[in-house]
Amino acid sequence: MVGINGGPTMTYTFPFLFAGAALVMPAPVTAAPGNYGAALRTMLTRTAAGTCPADMMQPKLLAACKQQISKMGPPLAAKGRIKTLTFLKADMTDGREETYKVTFEKGKPQTWLIGGLKNGKFAGLYTEDE
Repeated sequence: MVGINGGPTMTYTFPFLFAGAALVMPAPVTAAPGNYGAALRTMLTRTAAGTCPADMMQPKLLAACKQQISKMGPPLAAKGRIKTLTFLKADMTDGREETYKVTFEKGKPQTWLIGGLKNGKFAGLYTEDE
């Protein structure tokens, strides 16, 4: 799951987000409104600028980001600034995971997941949208 898919659409994939989540997916637990919106905005903005935010990423996520930055940064930058971040849901199945709809100045909105917060750093950041 590391890297950009070789298919016709670009998928930004940061692995290690929710290992094993596909095996058992109980119903999401109702959780408080989003807590990670500001972190998501910062991470996407810095990634678009060509920088992996080491101060916000756990080692495996940081390594994946560094490996993919040359392919992720330019497409994110081309979308322009983030206009809105809309919290969609939180899932507490395997630690807190939050889902947001991100609307940029250009292009279609994207759905992003962020989670795995431990010691002030995130283990995962993920979208399957172009």
